[in-house]
Amino acid sequence: MVTRFGNRPGKVGLGCLFSIFLLVAGVWVGINVLEVYWRYYRLQDFVKEQAGFATLVDDGVIRRRLVAKCDSLAIPLTGRDWDIRRGTNPPHIVIAAQYTDTIVIEVAGFRKAWAKPFSPGVRMGL
Repeated sequence: MVTRFGNRPGKVGLGCLFSIFLLVAGVWVGINVLEVYWRYYRLQDFVKEQAGFATLVDDGVIRRRLVAKCDSLAIPLTGRDWDIRRGTNPPHIVIAAQYTDTIVIEVAGFRKAWAKPFSPGVRMGL
């Protein structure tokens, strides 16, 4: 009779455990990266929304709303950081800003941080 040592029922192979470990580590790291990009996309969507209201409200109201949104998202932008310009030929509005966010990856005592620049903004016809 031949005894087989591989593929025994009820046993988990080392390769399977290593694959699960890599998957969990990838999710752990990915959450930190996705959080930074998710905040940027939420802010970008809000900037587009405010540009759509540009015919109804003045620049001061738009600036206050943008600063309040940045505060709620923990993005370091103040009223002076936002550039809001209106043009007349053809009628349009430009809303723009720049900031740098930090992506931090920390796994098993290893810590790495990257500075990532972001430029939320829109140019929309009125």
